[in-house]
Amino acid sequence: MKRKLSIALRLVISIVLLVLLFREHNFFTEIAPRLGALLENWPWVLAGLFSAFLGLMACATRWYVILRGYAPHMQWRVMARTELIAAFFNVSSIGVIGGDAYKIMSVTRRLPGQAPQVGVSLMLDHVTGFVAVGLLFFSCFASIWPRWEALGNDARLLLTGFSGFMGISLIGMIFTWITFKPQVLAWGQRTFPRVLGTPFFGKISHTLITVHDVILALWRRALGSIVVSVVVYGCVFFTFYCALRAVGARAPLLDVMTAMPVVDAMASLPISISGLGVRERTFEALLSSFANVPEPACVSAAFVGWLFTVFWGLVGGWMFLKGGRETKT
Repeated sequence: MKRKLSIALRLVISIVLLVLLFREHNFFTEIAPRLGALLENWPWVLAGLFSAFLGLMACATRWYVILRGYAPHMQWRVMARTELIAAFFNVSSIGVIGGDAYKIMSVTRRLPGQAPQVGVSLMLDHVTGFVAVGLLFFSCFASIWPRWEALGNDARLLLTGFSGFMGISLIGMIFTWITFKPQVLAWGQRTFPRVLGTPFFGKISHTLITVHDVILALWRRALGSIVVSVVVYGCVFFTFYCALRAVGARAPLLDVMTAMPVVDAMASLPISISGLGVRERTFEALLSSFANVPEPACVSAAFVGWLFTVFWGLVGGWMFLKGGRETKT
C-alpha cells in the first residue's frame, strides 16, 4: 500500500512539474517547434541514439570488468543484455523492481552461492561511477569558473551544492574504507565492548568484513572500471549535447559536460517518475546561465535526451518480454 501511494505521489508530482514547465513555456508555440526540428536535424538524433547505446554498453563493460574477478566465465553479451533490460526498469521507475534489483537477480541466477559477491561488485560498480563523475565534473568545472560572477543565482546555487556534495561524499568514502578494515573493527570491539561487542554489532561487523574482503580482492579491477566509467558518462553526457543540437540549439560541449552531473544527480532524487520535470528544470537553469541557451530549447533538449535513453529501455523491455528473464550463459 505504501509503495502504491509513493508511486501515485511521484506520478502526480511529475504531471504537476511538466504542467508548470509547459505553462511557463507554451508547449505549442515554444516547445513543439523545437521538437519538430528533430526531423530536420536527424543526424544529431541518430548520434544521440548511438551515444546513448554506447553509454549502456560501456556501463555493462564496467560491471563486467569487476565481476570477472569472481566469475571469469561470465560472458560480456550476457552483461550487455542484462544492462539493456535493466534500462527498461530504470526508465519506467514504477515497476515492482528497479534496474539494480533486476541486475542482481539476473546475475545471481548464473552465479549460485555468490550473492554477496554479486551485490558488492555492483556496489563497487556504482562507486567507480561516482568517482568518474567527480573527475569529469571538477575537470569541466574549470571552464565555468572564470564566468562564475556572471552566472545566475540558481546556477551558482546548484553548482555550489553539488560541489560540496561530491567533496563530502569522496571524503566519506575514504573514511569508510579506513573504518571498514578488520583491524579497526576488532580494535573498536576491544575498546568499546559494551557497544561494539554486542551480538547485533557482531553481525554488522561480519558483514562489513565480508564487504571489505570482496573489495580488497577486486580493487585492481575497480581502478580499471574507473577508466571505463569515464567513457560511460562521457557518452551519457554527450547524448544530451546531441539532443541540444537536435532541437536546433548550440552550447559549448564543456558547458554541457559540466551541467550534466548536476542534472543527473537532481533527476535521480525520488521526487518524480524517472526524474521528469526535475531534469528539464535543472538543465534549463544551468545551460541558460552557462551559454545563454533559450529556455524552451533547454527544456526540449533535456526531454529529448531522456527519450534517447527511453528508446533503448524499450528495446530492453522487448528483450525481457521475449525471454530476457532467464537468458542462459
